[in-house]
Amino acid sequence: MYGGAFCIKFTIFVKTLFFPFSINFRMENVQEDNNENSNTGEDSGSSHVAADSTGQNLTTEDSVSGPVARGNAEDKSVHHVQQVVNSSPSEESFIPVTRRVSRLYRSSAGVLSMQEILKEKQARYREARENRRTKIDASYKYIFEVLSIRLGLDLTTVEELILDVPSFEEFDSFFAKRGSKALKIFYQEGDVPGMECGRTIPGVTKGSKMMRFYVNNTPDKLVGLCLFFVRLKNDKHIKAKSIHEDIFFCVLDATEGLLRGVKNMLEKIFIPAILATNNWGVLSQNKQDTKDKQNFVESIRRYLSFLEGTIISIEGTVELKKIHHINFSKLQSFEEVTAAADNPDMIHQLEEVLMIWHRQIERVLIESQQMRKEADNSGPLTELEHWKCMSAKFNSIIEQIKGSDCRTVINILNIGHSNLLKMWQELDARITDAANESKDNVKYLCTLEKVCQPLYDYEIVSMRNGIPNLINAIRMIHSVSRYYNTSERMTSLFIKVTNQMVATCRAYITDGGLSHVWDQETPIIIEKIKVCILVCLPCAGFPELCRKVPC
Repeated sequence: MYGGAFCIKFTIFVKTLFFPFSINFRMENVQEDNNENSNTGEDSGSSHVAADSTGQNLTTEDSVSGPVARGNAEDKSVHHVQQVVNSSPSEESFIPVTRRVSRLYRSSAGVLSMQEILKEKQARYREARENRRTKIDASYKYIFEVLSIRLGLDLTTVEELILDVPSFEEFDSFFAKRGSKALKIFYQEGDVPGMECGRTIPGVTKGSKMMRFYVNNTPDKLVGLCLFFVRLKNDKHIKAKSIHEDIFFCVLDATEGLLRGVKNMLEKIFIPAILATNNWGVLSQNKQDTKDKQNFVESIRRYLSFLEGTIISIEGTVELKKIHHINFSKLQSFEEVTAAADNPDMIHQLEEVLMIWHRQIERVLIESQQMRKEADNSGPLTELEHWKCMSAKFNSIIEQIKGSDCRTVINILNIGHSNLLKMWQELDARITDAANESKDNVKYLCTLEKVCQPLYDYEIVSMRNGIPNLINAIRMIHSVSRYYNTSERMTSLFIKVTNQMVATCRAYITDGGLSHVWDQETPIIIEKIKVCILVCLPCAGFPELCRKVPC
């Protein structure tokens, strides 16, 4: 009896202490017993019955002898102890807690290390900013003063904004011998600089914008001011005492668009400066050099005319009204389109959208067919610029018609059998024909661009030699062009050619506007007038040629 109790206590102690090892050991013994039974061929049924009987309440307990009953009681106690031991927490239950503690330690250590790294970076950036500040000398301050005056900012603000730039290499290259000849500083709205600028900007939040400087390039397109400094010679280092003589400053204002900014700068700054210049260097004051200067100025004026035409083409494009109350992204699949076509409210909304677009396109077509008012001195190249603008406008509309939103509307209305589709198809055919006409006219009028050039050079001899080529080009346009062969357009074109010839003769007589008629000697004026008459005499048949053009 006492031996059995001792065995029970000893078993509890051993199982509690060596439970993880006992499981594996017991499983290995069971595996070995099974292997022995299977290898020896003994019947294991009795052993299974005995095992089952020890784990159950025996109904024949009263008929069993005492020693057997004590053995069964001991087996019950052992079985109960096994249940108690099995229900006790194992070492595996402590593993997740240990892992969580380990992860918490590592994360806290990682946060501390990241904070230290961040502090080190901030310290390095502040040090780099102070190093840039030490480079600021009198030459830098001159640049800062010019920027301050032009932008209306105080000098300290300009200096701090320039210090936000990561590097002063562009400044050093501009000041150095054999360095860059231009220094471009852009001033426009952009993202707030990060900690790499070396300072903390108060009152700003993440994702906010501020006016800042960019040196030599911008992260986005230019939409602000480009303040640039140019030096004509870089064979020596720029000195502070002569910097105002070595460089000059100008501003390109792109707030209304880059093309308009370039045009305004050339028209309001460079052209007046060129016309006011008397010292042309190696160009003397003889007749040929004067013509070279006139041709140079005229080429700039033609470039300005080209910029104006390009601006009109871009700004003249018609943008179909954006529809915000309809989510076109949910009308992509066939099922969605079919469901929308079955919805009367959706059909009504899309028909209203289609009518808005119809009115916009109809207005453009009506304006294109109206008589346009032109200047009395407009030349033949103005006709080319006009049709370029019309072509850009019509093609822009067609591209929008081919867009996904418009095609979605047409598809839904087509499935829904809308009555507006017939009217839309007629308008589509008209705008397509107008686009083809403008494209065809541009193609043939471009052939005049080269042969008309002598008319714009203000050189009377070259103009006289170029007139036959011009007439042949116009005859070719009348014969081949599908749209530009009407008498109205031929007459308008000849009138523009005549206007340019008159302007060239006037410039020839007045030396490009530099000399008045009464300031020149009489024989010289008479000779110039005779030359102009001889040049224009072959063109006297222009009206007769226009009358022969069939309608």
